[in-house]
Amino acid sequence: MRLIGDRPSGETSPQSRLVRVAEEATRALGHTPHLDCSSTDSNIAISLGIPAITIGAGGASGNSHTLDEWYDPRGRDIGLKRALLVMLGVAGLSGEK
Repeated sequence: MRLIGDRPSGETSPQSRLVRVAEEATRALGHTPHLDCSSTDSNIAISLGIPAITIGAGGASGNSHTLDEWYDPRGRDIGLKRALLVMLGVAGLSGEK
């Protein structure tokens, strides 16, 4: 066996502001939030003590990280809108008082 990646582990609390904002953004777009654990590029930030999350990009995909990986971009606008809402919410520009 040969090591091909080394991502430190960790998690951002589900009660963190970042996660709450992402959940609200998801609801605002008419979807139900789903929290899950996985190895992602967010691990690096989390290991450095920086709250981070990975959110869906919209669309549909399968067979990740294989020669048969595929992506259907229908619905990708939802992922882009969610990312923008999360950034605005975290920056304090969401209109909340």
